[in-house]
Amino acid sequence: MNAARILLLGLALGAGACGKTGSRSGAARPNVILITLDTTRADYLSCYDPARGKTPNLDALAAEGTRFDLALSTAAVTPVAHASILTGLYNHEHGLRVIFAEGGYRLPAEAHTLATVLAAQGYRTLAVHSAFPVSRFFGLERGFEVFEDLQTELAEQQGEFRWDVLSFQRRADETTALVEGVLGPEPFFLWVHYWDPHDLAKLPPGLTQRDARRASTPEGVQPFYAEEITYVDQQIGRLFDALRARDLFDDALIVVVADHGQGLMDHGWAAHRLLYQEGIRVPLIVRAPGVRSTSVVPELVRTVDIYPTVLDYLGLQPPAPVSGRSLRALMEGAPDEPRVAFADQINGYDWNAGMVRERPLDDFLYAIIERDWKLVYRPRHVEQSELYQLGVDPHELHDLFASRPEVAQRLLERLAEEAPWVSEPFAPLHAGADASEVQRALNDLGYTGTEPVATAWAWTCPRHRAERWDERRNCPQCGGAPLLIGR
Repeated sequence: MNAARILLLGLALGAGACGKTGSRSGAARPNVILITLDTTRADYLSCYDPARGKTPNLDALAAEGTRFDLALSTAAVTPVAHASILTGLYNHEHGLRVIFAEGGYRLPAEAHTLATVLAAQGYRTLAVHSAFPVSRFFGLERGFEVFEDLQTELAEQQGEFRWDVLSFQRRADETTALVEGVLGPEPFFLWVHYWDPHDLAKLPPGLTQRDARRASTPEGVQPFYAEEITYVDQQIGRLFDALRARDLFDDALIVVVADHGQGLMDHGWAAHRLLYQEGIRVPLIVRAPGVRSTSVVPELVRTVDIYPTVLDYLGLQPPAPVSGRSLRALMEGAPDEPRVAFADQINGYDWNAGMVRERPLDDFLYAIIERDWKLVYRPRHVEQSELYQLGVDPHELHDLFASRPEVAQRLLERLAEEAPWVSEPFAPLHAGADASEVQRALNDLGYTGTEPVATAWAWTCPRHRAERWDERRNCPQCGGAPLLIGR
């Protein structure tokens, strides 16, 4: 651990603290702690599935607050999903759509985030992260006074410059140590990101790379995946103990959520970037101080709901409209209107979506989810779109797209109204970074690159799909919103 870095972070937080340190002792504004778990499936936390997971510290937090059983992410890749968590907006609204391309990989400067809003309210805003995909390269530093991310460093290896992979991500204990070093002035908004379950590059104590190499099949990775989540839970327990020791735990508003899940060979896929439930259903636990919470909420909720929920409990209004809606009513046992969720994967225009070579049908994916129904629309392969009745088929084993056309049409009409479409490759964005070097860094983390998929698009109507037109316009027959479709 870099002690000098911890010291510098502590000094940065101390400057401008106005003499306020230690216990908040009755302060009106609670500290806010957001913990994001990278690549973590809900069913690998024991409060969701005791047979699979072992996460006693997160279980204890869930027992104090509210556990959401059907929380859905907006994407199954890290920066895109995190942008929605921080802004309360869907991907087509905040504009961060891919991990890397010529454009479309940065959060726009005008975006409001939890950090920008809380900084304007006098909160200290700090972030401690564990891997490059949540770094400032993606514009996620907006509003943070301290942003301890992993900016890649070039080092010469065998005659060429490459990224130092071992210093390119942190294990959970390293991240927690950095967090312990910056706790102090209040009120603060702290975002902690843990990466461990994403890959096997850094294993929990007691496991070696030799052990990892024995996981020669995708199925063999599953025990290591569970071990990594258990280890993250141990470090979260350590973080909570550090907060308690400083009298910062009981009065804090705490949110724990994953950005996305992992395939683990469900639906024949080991990684992420797909929109099946194992990829977008995430754990979500919220503990609000002094609130008698409902212990479990079965209703569908979205990660875009986190931003307005935090602001609601702080008595603040979003400075601009958002798609998310506060979860406070559900948390406190009051009725609330049902939600509809949207998710997408623009794999075909993402230079890091090498999986398209193996799964060409998954080049462009758009999903709309109700409590009982889910549609995954493939605009270039319409007849391979999928429809599932989640209420009776939560593992999405029985595709009803062909047999329930009336449900598919209704959901397609609603999806068309939302208009999440990307119909051309992203325009170049000059972010001051060398594209080839960033691509190489992402490759080192397991993201394999590809060229954009060659596409030709048209527009149609969900009700009158036999007709197509070149320009994006509403249906001339019924006035309905247009549906993107491949030629």
